[in-house]
Amino acid sequence: MENFRNMRYRMFYGLVLTRRYELITLCAPGSICPWTICPTFLNKRSIIYGGGIGSDISFEHELVKKFGCEVVLFDPSPTGVRTMALAENKIPQFHHFPLALAGHTGALNMAPPLDADGDSWVPAKVGEATLEVRCTDLASLMAQNKHDHIDLLKLDIEGSEYEVIDDLLKRRIPIQQICVEFHHGIIPGIRRPQTIRAMLKLMARGYKLLCQEGANHTFLFPP
Repeated sequence: MENFRNMRYRMFYGLVLTRRYELITLCAPGSICPWTICPTFLNKRSIIYGGGIGSDISFEHELVKKFGCEVVLFDPSPTGVRTMALAENKIPQFHHFPLALAGHTGALNMAPPLDADGDSWVPAKVGEATLEVRCTDLASLMAQNKHDHIDLLKLDIEGSEYEVIDDLLKRRIPIQQICVEFHHGIIPGIRRPQTIRAMLKLMARGYKLLCQEGANHTFLFPP
């Protein structure tokens, strides 16, 4: 049964992947966080938002090097704050907000990494030892930065991507390209059908799936 399900999902990806756009993969050598994007519509004036920093933001550094753009970063976790305190990350093109991106504004309880050697803080379950952080929805963050659209949004936010996608679709926020790591099979309680539903919602709005590499997916809203 499991083999049948895996074959069914491979067929699904084969049907929905679009291959008519130029793609590049950006990251530092040896990076654990490579992302594949379409460079065609990006330039120095592009508005880039990066949700989830962790310990590796080489993708964001490569965006700055290649396009000369500025990047709005958000991550309130101890790992993210520690990463942004490093000298190499204190560049004028980076604008860090110690906030969690969610589908609402207010507070969010985060739990330490699931893996003892990991660095990704995750949404907490009831009864867990937690860290309370401030969270914001995407529209509020954009208003704070006086942005009316986003050219590229990266979501590596440990399970909160589903509510963020629902929120940005509900509000019809104009975002041309979305890179998202889905966390089914990574975070307990998140199952693959939840990811498929999120993908279908994006595609129903007009987004094309450009790339799928493991949990990382890249969507483009064609101009």
